[in-house]
Amino acid sequence: MLQPWISMRSGVKIIVYTSIAMAVLTAWQVIPSKGWLEGILWGLLFGALIWAIFFGNILLNRFLRK
Repeated sequence: MLQPWISMRSGVKIIVYTSIAMAVLTAWQVIPSKGWLEGILWGLLFGALIWAIFFGNILLNRFLRK
């Protein structure tokens, strides 16, 4: 049960693609109503939140398994 089902390298690749897709999708949806600058900032925020969730999950897993 302690073996990971996906390698760290594959996980990071998935997170990279997911965060870029989330940032672009969010910016694309916000830009028409709020403008370019705010749309890009919201996109970057949501892309960064994907990374925060990823690393938060890793830290939580390490804490709980010790």
